[in-house]
Amino acid sequence: MASMKRNELIHRLLAECCEICEARTKLEVHHVRKLADLNRPGRRDKPAWMHLMAMRRRKTLVICRRCHEDIHAGRGTAPPRK
Repeated sequence: MASMKRNELIHRLLAECCEICEARTKLEVHHVRKLADLNRPGRRDKPAWMHLMAMRRRKTLVICRRCHEDIHAGRGTAPPRK
């Protein structure tokens, strides 16, 4: 019989909540190539989403479409929830 255990990403997707602004619609996954990309020297202050990814030591964030577009456009996003 197959195990019913699921990995962390599946649990985060099933929560159906943006990890930045807590929206519940149009969820997507933002992915960085490697964690070292989050800590490159010579960068200005890190945006809130980078802090969240580095703190969790995860290469993915489950976020809403609006936050995803803001990240790729270089705009600020809402501060992450605590």
